[in-house]
Amino acid sequence: MPEPGWLCSLFPKPELSRSERLALLSGQPPKGEADIGRIVCSCFNVGEKTIQQAVQTQKLQSVAAISACLGAGSGCGSCVAELKEFLPQPG
Repeated sequence: MPEPGWLCSLFPKPELSRSERLALLSGQPPKGEADIGRIVCSCFNVGEKTIQQAVQTQKLQSVAAISACLGAGSGCGSCVAELKEFLPQPG
């Protein structure tokens, strides 16, 4: 079964490449295609795995930092509450 995040990433594209079309028909993402996980920010097509990786590698500490790095949360804002869950908890 194809990764839902990859499938969702195809919808906003105005046109699919040949390799994307073939991958879609086979049900497998193209080799080298990143698995972004479940879409959290639909405005900018940012997935949970992308957010987790950015928070860890860039040491992001706020939603504003996530927005500056990935764009997530800077559109309609409906994902801001969910973005907060990816941030390190004070402790």
